[in-house]
Amino acid sequence: MTTPVLLLGAAVVLPFLLAFAVACVREPMRVALPAFAALIPFGERLGLGSSPYTSLSTFVGALLAVGLLLQLLLGRRSAPRLSLSVPIWLLFLAAAVASALWTLDMGLTLSGLGVLTSLVITYVLVALSPADRTILRRTENGLLAGGIAVVCYGLVQLTLLGGFPNGKSLGLPTAATTGRFGNDLLGPDIESISLLLPLIIALSRAFAETGLGRRLLYGAAAAFVLLGILMTGSRTGTLAFGVVVLLLAWAGPRQARKGLLVTFAVGLLIGAAVWIFHPAGIADRTFASATSSSGRTDIWKVGVAACTKYCGYGSGWGTFPDVYAATQATVPGANVLVGQGNYQAHNLWLLIGVELGTPGLVLFTTGLGVAAAEALRIPRDLRGPPLSALVGLCVGVFFLSSMEFKFFWMVLIVIALNRNVVAAEEREQHPAAAARGRHSAAWRYLPGPQLDQPLGGGR
Repeated sequence: MTTPVLLLGAAVVLPFLLAFAVACVREPMRVALPAFAALIPFGERLGLGSSPYTSLSTFVGALLAVGLLLQLLLGRRSAPRLSLSVPIWLLFLAAAVASALWTLDMGLTLSGLGVLTSLVITYVLVALSPADRTILRRTENGLLAGGIAVVCYGLVQLTLLGGFPNGKSLGLPTAATTGRFGNDLLGPDIESISLLLPLIIALSRAFAETGLGRRLLYGAAAAFVLLGILMTGSRTGTLAFGVVVLLLAWAGPRQARKGLLVTFAVGLLIGAAVWIFHPAGIADRTFASATSSSGRTDIWKVGVAACTKYCGYGSGWGTFPDVYAATQATVPGANVLVGQGNYQAHNLWLLIGVELGTPGLVLFTTGLGVAAAEALRIPRDLRGPPLSALVGLCVGVFFLSSMEFKFFWMVLIVIALNRNVVAAEEREQHPAAAARGRHSAAWRYLPGPQLDQPLGGGR
């Protein structure tokens, strides 16, 4: 493409990009947050390079953070009551930063801290910003649109571009020879977990929306996103799908329970058929790779052995690969692993225990526990998606090391949005109680109504 054509294209596109950037900063919760949510499944694929800092989602996330920070500093909107989750995750970040004082590898630690800091700060700023049902709905729409778009991208690869990329075509270690959806995005396993939120949103709307046409449309969207999860060939994603559907049936509106249980049964049959017959190469993994632990048991044995040395104070954020390499030879029966990602912990609790020690592990587990408690307090008409997404996330990170991926924090953001929506609507319904609540402890948020009582007055 010639230089004049590139310049002309830039001249046409640049005004729209500038207008979008201004809109993101002026209305971060209504514009930037939904766009940020939609871009998450594409990872670095939509970006200018392989660095996590050059992706389009990172650019939009930066606009979101700037807009929210200006909003808070200028006092344009009153902040909701501070949640206990905010100081916990800030303390977790502080523990990660402090680990740089004794880290085994300063380069790895500083690189990881850059990503973690940006994600924690973005979460904190969203949690401190007021939200209403319009913001919540737009964010969910962004998640759903991003999930559908990335599955469309995968289908184009499968049907028009000769199949999913494998490791060799992407310049990865030759061990990754199987073409799987997500190889060129977040990685197949991470991609499958990132699609859980869009799936949950589509499923919950399929049984909650009024009008048969809308319910059928969201049901089709849920089936489409499930196809994306199955295309990754991820056992973790398939297991998490079953868990989140069952939990959605338990936690959501009771009238949707029967339909969700039927969905679980149908999804189980479809998943089994795909895993057995591999139509069009979907979920096409060798029998050995499909039935093995993919090296996880070796990694876990080495990690547990290293824990005796490092789980007191930690080896430093991002240094698990160094710990594994130094410890593997001392663990009987632990194989030497090759290939991208094989030196990651594949279990977030193990990773944090080794890298940040007991203090980091306690803060991490407490943060997830507080998120679960807040999700359980959300009224039943809103509770299903955030609670099931959190449990699905926990299933995923039991087998994956993924705290520096945006979808981990997006689940916590969805819980924060629901919490702030409930608190705002409760303040509108009971202003006297809200006034008395201002004098309570700073980390308490306004109690919501009874769990089974739907909220009125949603905007």
